[in-house]
Amino acid sequence: MDFNTILDNIFLNNFFSNWMPVIATLMIMSFLYKDNPLFKIGENVFIGISLGYFWTILWDISVKPFLIMPVMDMFVEFHWTDLTTIFWFLLASTMLFRFSRKKAWIANYYFGFIFGYMAGMYIPIQIQNILLQSTNLMKDINQGSFYETSKWIVLIFGTFSALMYFFFSKPHKGILGKTARVGIIVMMIFFGAAFGSTVMGRVSLFIDRAILLVDHPFESLVSTLGIIAFMIIYFKFIYKEKEYDDESVM
Repeated sequence: MDFNTILDNIFLNNFFSNWMPVIATLMIMSFLYKDNPLFKIGENVFIGISLGYFWTILWDISVKPFLIMPVMDMFVEFHWTDLTTIFWFLLASTMLFRFSRKKAWIANYYFGFIFGYMAGMYIPIQIQNILLQSTNLMKDINQGSFYETSKWIVLIFGTFSALMYFFFSKPHKGILGKTARVGIIVMMIFFGAAFGSTVMGRVSLFIDRAILLVDHPFESLVSTLGIIAFMIIYFKFIYKEKEYDDESVM
């Protein structure tokens, strides 16, 4: 029996697949009461597994095809274009100087080059996207349905009124003030929609976890009772709150 078979027998059996998601979910949810060791264990396990998984993915999609394989091909047959790979490898190696307190500044050249390169590549793309959206708005208002026409009006006048709110060269009085107030309403609607979308994303995660607990009632009940018992023992007999002296704080 090889090592992979042993791991499959441990992590792919029904007992592990039924109990571990429930226990991990309840360990994370225990933070709703108070910070405790179970939450810290669940948090560290989640971060560790995530980092290990993404490191494996990055190795397969980035390091191996763009560094390991080109270097191996370079030893077989060298081309002048391979100098680009050598340059990027040397530039990326400067990140190792971050482990040194005195030489950490050398890694700043890598950050500066990367930020400049990415800005030079993405800024033209974003400008093209903005111009494309602007040209799509500049259509005949009579074309399309009522929904398309109303959307066109909201986009044009909503954008204009929001821009007028940031026009600080003149006091917000008269027509300018009323337009700025409309801009405030437009921005508040946008911020509310963005916040609602974020909240609904978190609610969808909670619903998924709640469905998991409902699908495994026995495991959920036993795990909940075990976590409650641990937290009672921990906060009653083990955990001691730090006492702060007001005079020492001052």
